[in-house]
Amino acid sequence: MFDADVSPYCFDLEARKLFCVSTPDIAGATFFYQAQRQWARSVIKIPFDALPEAPASPTLIFSVGRCGSTLLHKAFAAARVRTVSEPDYFTQAALHSPHDPALSSVVGRATKLLPYAVIKLRAECSNAALLIAGAFRAPTVMFILRDAIDWAASVRRVSGNAADAGSIAALLRALLVGLDNLTQHYDVRICYYEDFRDLTANYVNALLAWMGSAERIRPAAAAEIANKDAQEGSIVSRASVSDLGDDPAFRAAFGNEWSKLRPVALIDRLDLRRL
Repeated sequence: MFDADVSPYCFDLEARKLFCVSTPDIAGATFFYQAQRQWARSVIKIPFDALPEAPASPTLIFSVGRCGSTLLHKAFAAARVRTVSEPDYFTQAALHSPHDPALSSVVGRATKLLPYAVIKLRAECSNAALLIAGAFRAPTVMFILRDAIDWAASVRRVSGNAADAGSIAALLRALLVGLDNLTQHYDVRICYYEDFRDLTANYVNALLAWMGSAERIRPAAAAEIANKDAQEGSIVSRASVSDLGDDPAFRAAFGNEWSKLRPVALIDRLDLRRL
C-alpha cells in the first residue's frame, strides 16, 4: 500500500476497507478521481485497522465550486508543489456521514497513502468541512469564493441551464455553512476568484508563502497557465458550455432569491464583500 503508484480511491464503509488503485503517474490530472478510474491497473483492499497514522498538516482547499480552484491547483503544480485535485474518498465521506468522528479518523489515515502536500477538494466537501479538517492535527485551510451572481450563472451553465434560481441560492447557502464552521475552529485563508482569475506570479507566490512552502512560480509559467482553460478536456470546460449563453433574467431571479437566503451574520462577521 506504500508503493509510489498506489493511491486511495474509495471506501467500502460496510466492510471497513479502503480501496486503493495502482496507476501510471497521474499527478497532473485535472480531476484525480477520473484519472484513477481511467488508468487503474489493479485494486488493493486495505482494512481500516491496517491504515497508518494520519499526516499532520496538509493544505486543504475548500470552495463553493465554479470559482477557480482548478486554476490555483494548476498554478501550484507549476511551482513544483505536490498538489492533487479532487481525490474522491473525501467526497464520499462528506456525503455519507458528515458528523462521524470515526470516519474522520479513517479519512486522515487514508490520506497518509496520498503523497501530496496540497489537496483541492470538491465543493461537496464543504458539507462536512469539520469532519475533513478534523482528520488532521494541524491543517492549513483555504476557502475559495466568487461573486455570488457570477457563481450562480456558472453553476447554471454546467447544469445545462436546468437548475433554477431558488435551488442554486439554497446550494450556496448550504456550502457557506462549511465556511462558517471552519472559521470558528481554524485560521482560514479566504480567496476570491476575482482576485486571481488574471493569474499573476505575485498572487500565487503570496499563497505559497502563507502555506509555508518554499516553492515559487515564475511569471512566465503563471502567464502560460492563465492563457489556458484549467478544465480543458473535461465535461465542465469552457468549450463544453460555450453554447449556453449568459441569461440576464436568471441573474435577476437569482439575485432576488439570494437576497432572501444570504447568511447575513456570516457575511458581516467575515466581511464577505462579494456575497
